[in-house]
Amino acid sequence: MTALIKGLATEGPGLAIPEGKTGPVVFVPFAAAGDRVQIEITEFKKNFARGKILKVLSPGPGRIEPACSLHFSESRKTEACGGCNWQHLDYAQQLIEKRNLVIDTLKKIGGFQNPHIKETLPSPQNWKYRNKVQIPFGKREGKVICGFYAAGTHHIVDFSDCPVQSEISVRIALRVKALAQEENWPIYDESSGGGWLRHLLIRSNYEGKALVALITRTDYFPKLREVLDSLTREFPQIVGIHQNIQPLKTSVILGPKWKKLWGQESIIEKIGPFLFKVSAGSFLQVNTPAAEVLYRAAMNALSEGGRPPLILDLYCGVGTTSLWASKVSERVIGVEENPQAVKDAWENARLNKINRVRFLAGRAEAVLPRIARQMKEGSSVLCDPPRTGLAPHIPKALGRLPIGKIVYISCDLGTFSRDAALLSREGFSLRSVQPVDLFPQTAHVESVGIFERKPRS
Repeated sequence: MTALIKGLATEGPGLAIPEGKTGPVVFVPFAAAGDRVQIEITEFKKNFARGKILKVLSPGPGRIEPACSLHFSESRKTEACGGCNWQHLDYAQQLIEKRNLVIDTLKKIGGFQNPHIKETLPSPQNWKYRNKVQIPFGKREGKVICGFYAAGTHHIVDFSDCPVQSEISVRIALRVKALAQEENWPIYDESSGGGWLRHLLIRSNYEGKALVALITRTDYFPKLREVLDSLTREFPQIVGIHQNIQPLKTSVILGPKWKKLWGQESIIEKIGPFLFKVSAGSFLQVNTPAAEVLYRAAMNALSEGGRPPLILDLYCGVGTTSLWASKVSERVIGVEENPQAVKDAWENARLNKINRVRFLAGRAEAVLPRIARQMKEGSSVLCDPPRTGLAPHIPKALGRLPIGKIVYISCDLGTFSRDAALLSREGFSLRSVQPVDLFPQTAHVESVGIFERKPRS
């Protein structure tokens, strides 16, 4: 079947319109807008279909040759890595398409017909930018493999390099794979729930140092001393080695139990003028240079029109956004439900000698009523929720507070658009959205939404 790719959809696939035929739209991974392609339908649904490219008959204006050999190509006989689904797009085109995704999603999900969307701010670094990686392990034909999943599957595409990961992370991962093979470690099997080694987590920082965590099914660790000696001798950049135990038969990567095996509990990362102490399991933006671009955009939005008396930072994590917000406000209150992240946040405030910030542990919806009395007229809210977006009762609770502005950092366009509509009903208008590219070579886009209180009638 021959089709024209009319545009790109959320999560990155092309929207194919079959030539000379009527029917549902076809989602085609690894396509570029303007491509004329020969496709094969792989799945039919009620209102859409999925397909794969057999041949690019004529490329769209933004299509280029991908840098990674594991990326999709017509000649590839095995499954392509699903980690970087836009390597086939020129970087300038990626920025255009990300802005288009913001516009389309706000229209379709949020009901905003003419949203003011700024041009996407580029990442200062397009390759080797990730400071954190979680790598699944498996076994194939008697050999240990590790890498990333093929798109839409849990089939591991074994790798020997990755152009978006830091060099130290790739080297450590390959050494752990070799150790797993040499020591004959039982590798976790998703279908049976058996085995031992599940994932490897590596966090690296601006100095090239690394924090390592092996995610296992049980707390047993064969030949622990030999493994520690091998890793620390070969990689003096490693500052700490940990074990996370995930005993459940689940796709959730991290379990509740952590064990420090050697070295430091955390690593120091630098974002702009601030230093942040981050534990292995705590959240931090994975692209450090682009995170600085993101936070500067959010702070400019918060400070525009005057210095707010108080900024309430919901979902504050290890305090990154809270410390940045302390530059534009007299007081900041950060709220975070992860106790370890709150502990890190307090230490980060002390590390940076900032005393205008305090942190509260708990779910945002539970903490809000406790701090409502502290909110003064003209206070602002900064929030950076997980992909699920704001908790259900948050928009209504914010509508009752004396808030003049909300700056909403989002990593998921769908939940952001949903929440934007809910906030609009509670008296806030969406003034503008600033897309920021924290994930070059992928369809993911971070956005900074600016909401202002509507004039009271």
